[in-house]
Amino acid sequence: MHPLLLMLITALGAILLGLPYLLRAFGPTEAEVVAWGRVTLLTGVALAALALYLWRSRRRLAQLALSLGYGWLAVLQVLPTGLWILFHGSGISDGSPPSAFVAHWAYALPHLALFLLSGACCVSACRRAGFPRP
Repeated sequence: MHPLLLMLITALGAILLGLPYLLRAFGPTEAEVVAWGRVTLLTGVALAALALYLWRSRRRLAQLALSLGYGWLAVLQVLPTGLWILFHGSGISDGSPPSAFVAHWAYALPHLALFLLSGACCVSACRRAGFPRP
């Protein structure tokens, strides 16, 4: 797959993954959950714009910016992945108002996929900048 296409798909995935949190699809949850959705959605939009704008540049700084952006997106996926697994089988509402929504480990799978895609984009940008393989 072409690296630019992978970056755009990953950015679109971040946008789509942030929407349910932003729109409170998981019931009444804490404000931090909505803030996480907003940050992820905005990161996806910014990465899509950066990827389109900086892709043709062979400058190391431009590719480093892309790599850091996708690295940040990968880091953003760690907490929700762990929390979906940790709270499997329990309610995730703070109780005001109560919600019948129950967490399940499978909700962590999109986060895990986005983590892996973001890592691949990060490595791709580093290689394009001329950094050696680890």
